[in-house]
This record gives sequence, C-alpha cells and structure tokens, in this order.
Amino acid sequence: MPAARTQPAMHCPATLLLLLLAGGAEAFRICAFNAQRLTLAKVAREHVLDTLVRILARCDIMVLQEVVDSSDSAISLLVRELNRFDGSGPYRSLSSPLLGRSTYMEKYVYIYRSQKTQVLDFYVFQDKDDLFAREPFVAQFTLPSKVLPRLVLVPLHTTPKAVEKELNALYDVFLNVSQHWQSKDVILLGDFNADCTSLTKKRLGELQLRTQAGFHWVIADGEDTTVRASTHCAYDRIVLHGERCQSLLHTAAPFNFPRIYGLTEEEALNISDHYPVEVELSRAAHKIQPLSLAALLLPSLLLPLLPPELGLVA
Repeated sequence: MPAARTQPAMHCPATLLLLLLAGGAEAFRICAFNAQRLTLAKVAREHVLDTLVRILARCDIMVLQEVVDSSDSAISLLVRELNRFDGSGPYRSLSSPLLGRSTYMEKYVYIYRSQKTQVLDFYVFQDKDDLFAREPFVAQFTLPSKVLPRLVLVPLHTTPKAVEKELNALYDVFLNVSQHWQSKDVILLGDFNADCTSLTKKRLGELQLRTQAGFHWVIADGEDTTVRASTHCAYDRIVLHGERCQSLLHTAAPFNFPRIYGLTEEEALNISDHYPVEVELSRAAHKIQPLSLAALLLPSLLLPLLPPELGLVA
C-alpha cells in the first residue's frame, strides 16, 4: 500500500482565532475496537488492511480485541503499514498472551503512537476464581498532560454467556489496578456486550460499575456500536474513573467507519461487525479562564481579514 504524506494544515484567520482562544490544545484519542477474528489472512486482504490502517491512524492508543493471531504476524503487518501510512508515528504494539478457556484463544493488543505515549508497566490480571473468559491485560501509559501524566487502561472482551458476572468482576480489577499503581485515574474499555439480549437495562443498572460512585460511562446506553443495520446495541463501552481523568474529557463516541469511508454494509462487515469506540482527552482540564487583553483584542484585529462569507451578521 503506497504511503500517504500528510500536508501541513492551512488555517484561515477564523480558525486561527479559535485555535488561539482554545490555547491550541490537541486532544489525545484512546480507542477500543473488536476487530472480529483478526488473523493474518484477514489483514493481508488489501481493502481490509487499507481500512484498518486508516482506523488505527486516528488513535494515539488503540486497544484491539479478538486478535486470534498466535504468531503476531497480523499485528506486525498492521504496524508496518501504519508506519508507512502517515508521518505521525512511529507506532508500536504491545500484545497479551493468548487468553481463553478452550482451543479458541484471543489476544488484547495495544497499538500506540510512541512519540506521544509510552508503556510504563503492564500485566495480565490474575483471575484466581476463573471469572473471565479472557482476563484483562492492563497497562499504564504516559500522557502528554501535566494534569494527568499517567493513565491506566483496563480492556475487557466479555463472553456473551456471562456478561453480568464479568462486568461485576471488572470492578474488582479496577480495585486491583488502582492499588497496584496507586492511581484512581483508570479507563475501562472494550466490547462489554453490555446491551440487547446479552444484558438487560435493569441488570445493567445494577452493576457495581453503575452503582459505585465515580464511574462515568461516556458511551451512552442508546448508542449503536454495531455495523449491521438490523441491530442497534451499545455493546462497546468506555468508562472513566478519576477526577483528573474526567476533567480532561473532551468527546466520546462510536466511530461509524462505514459512513465515513463510504462502505456498504457488506464491505464494512469484511472489517468487523463492530464500530470502534473512542474518547478524546484534552491536555488541560476544562475550566473557564479569564481572557487576556490580547484575546479580547484579537477578534477586532482579525475581523477585517475574514472572507465576506465568514463575516458576522446582525
């Protein structure tokens, strides 16, 4: 796949005004994607590889689920093509061991932009009571933020047969990692299967991650994270915990890649039957700052430079 070169962004005066007033803060995007039986044979298909690379390039940290490639060849190919795709890398990966109870095993894989974040530590949660089909592969990353220089990620792909049990056990994982790293700033994310026939709304509301204070589910219950037009389920979720982490929240949403990339449902299903979900964190906490004299004068200085169609109307 030929490399695509990114060009420096050209901003009109109105955009410059907005950037200056916002302090030029760039959001840090964390994503989770059930890539549906990701194998080397799947990734080697050109249209699949091209779409996956474009999805991955949106994220500073991507947590892939349903990676069933024992040799890591699929991930090596993805990272190689991702590094060829744009100049925002280099990208690196961190893979869990194969996890599962039977012959069917999956990996969690982090793919991250190494010039913006680094892995500090990681471990597979010790599931002594065998509560999880695929126990979480937790990791601590650096963040380019003075407010929150470190953040813990806890991914989980539940089995549909035991969603409630696994999601309640995820609260215990949160307690474990927050004690291990002495940090309450944690993001829980992944294909939770937390909707439709897998988990009723009543049962969802009774989860410890719902009843205990401090957890913020940023992918709403009414969202659709599925590709098929015949389904409307919020299976994939992102949950934030910690005052500093929540103070940096900018946006969160599923990423409807078929619509953005102009794919038919059949074409999209070759990639996955799930949308990625993503959260953007600002580098600085959201609070209203008094405007400086320069900021107050800036609109009047830039207004004469605006094109007529962008001029203010009464």
